[in-house]
Amino acid sequence: MNEQNQPIENSTEKQPVVAGMSRIKIFVGLGVLALGVLGTAGFGVYRAYAQSASDAFTVAVAKALHLPAIKLQDKKILYTDYIEDLKAIRVMKEYDTAQRAAGESEQRTPGADITEEQMTDQVLWRLVNNSLVEAAAEKYAVTVSDEDVAGLKSGMLQNFKDETELELELLKRYGWNLGDYERKVIRPFILQSKLAKKITEDADAKELLRVQAQKVLDEVKNGGDFAELAKQYSADGSAQNGGDLGWFSKGKMVEAFEKAAFSLKKGETYPTLVETDFGYHIIKLDDRRVEKVKNDKGVTENQEQVRASHILFKFTDLGGYIEDAIKSAKPTIYLKVHNPFAEEAQEVQKK
Repeated sequence: MNEQNQPIENSTEKQPVVAGMSRIKIFVGLGVLALGVLGTAGFGVYRAYAQSASDAFTVAVAKALHLPAIKLQDKKILYTDYIEDLKAIRVMKEYDTAQRAAGESEQRTPGADITEEQMTDQVLWRLVNNSLVEAAAEKYAVTVSDEDVAGLKSGMLQNFKDETELELELLKRYGWNLGDYERKVIRPFILQSKLAKKITEDADAKELLRVQAQKVLDEVKNGGDFAELAKQYSADGSAQNGGDLGWFSKGKMVEAFEKAAFSLKKGETYPTLVETDFGYHIIKLDDRRVEKVKNDKGVTENQEQVRASHILFKFTDLGGYIEDAIKSAKPTIYLKVHNPFAEEAQEVQKK
């Protein structure tokens, strides 16, 4: 074999080994780098979920990984949103504390007394509420326009010289500029207000409720046990007492309810549903009496009183809608903080 070819042959034989070793070094280097990145990210995740940390490093990791703080069925609320709101409420506490120390009244500085648990509870409730309101607004086709926002801003500015002064006040109170405040407070407030009106005026929902109430009234007329039906269907606190509202005189109840109750004889049920601002009522008169009481002038007079029971089919309002939505969504809290929704679920189970 030609000697000149020898080095070439040797070189050819060694090249794959050298190349292979280089690749191994590269892969090892990348592996070490990956482990370092994973270790750093893992530490950030630990600080978020175990300590609810709000430092720049933890927030950066949470932002990069899109870490959720809360899960609502198929929707996640990000940890960064939680921290933003928590920082704002802490700024508010510091502001109110300083204002009280300067002589401001307790009534005007309620934030000074808020505890850490109350702060996290408020942030969690706000984030969940806003998320559920957004979902409901989409369902009911409710939106917020720039004109809506401008109108509310205009009202706020009446108390300030200009937007600059307003923004300085917001920065002192919450650490937010006007843009932050618009995004986090103004728009959600307007959306919630418009949604509340839409839900209250939902004619289809109201008719469905009336049909349900009528079926129960028919059951009462056919001999159904009023107290048991009240326990099953009534949407207020009297349900646990079989609908019993106790004794009351005229002027104590809303007009339509009072008129129906006082028109009945002992043991009678009002023949039709009674509609008030609260909803549809099925009313039964349990007893009547006349009591001697002193009027505003101190003169003793006879006062007619009745004892009535009712079954209330409550109109849907935004508060009730959100409560039902929370029960359905069963929020999962990933943070190591007090979970207000767990206690809410326990209360529902007790009822």
